[in-house]
Amino acid sequence: MKIEFTFDPKAIEQQGYAVNDVYSTIKKHFAGKGLPCIADGEVLAFGDNGQENDYAYMWNIILRLLKSEWFVAFASSCTFFDDDDIEEDVLSQAWKVQKRMA
Repeated sequence: MKIEFTFDPKAIEQQGYAVNDVYSTIKKHFAGKGLPCIADGEVLAFGDNGQENDYAYMWNIILRLLKSEWFVAFASSCTFFDDDDIEEDVLSQAWKVQKRMA
């Protein structure tokens, strides 16, 4: 399983940040749970490492990101791929997560 992110560099820069700042912040969350970064270019991606809790860790991070205004403002896409390569457009569901917070 893996999660892939793309971002709008112009939106990031307009808020006074750099793409590297955004990548670094997200990488820290995944690294903290032992989930490896598998792509670090136009697409930022993380995969599982075969551990029992990887799915829960990954979704915990994803949900926290979706709750943050900065992530939703900067992300162009956030796609989750399960072990069968079935993909889920996570970013399109951010409104559901944010609605629960209101």
